[in-house]
Amino acid sequence: MPSFSDWLKQLFGKLNKSQSCIQLDETTDILDEVLLIVYCRIADEETKTIVERYFCCLKVGVCATVQAIFAKLNQFIEKHGLDWTKCKSVTTNGAAAMQYSTNGVVRKTKNVFLDCVATHCMIH
Repeated sequence: MPSFSDWLKQLFGKLNKSQSCIQLDETTDILDEVLLIVYCRIADEETKTIVERYFCCLKVGVCATVQAIFAKLNQFIEKHGLDWTKCKSVTTNGAAAMQYSTNGVVRKTKNVFLDCVATHCMIH
């Protein structure tokens, strides 16, 4: 059975090879710390399917600003050598911090990869 680190290496390898999208959702734990939960959808070349995978859960802090949320996400992506330009869309729940048109997380993400399309999560 592969280890968690092997699984992550495989996931990051697939993310760097094909187009993908990310889904962002922030939540607060019982200690009032903001967590950013990220899922990704990948065009899997091997199976010729679209797969959805858990990507990460990042602790942002008690006072989570748009800048703090984006910085944590960007830091994670850069730390693992992922290519932002492969990400073609970002989906959120429509919260103000995520969608704010001039300074939200979506806007900051679109500033990094210009071809990105933003959508509102249909579940929300």
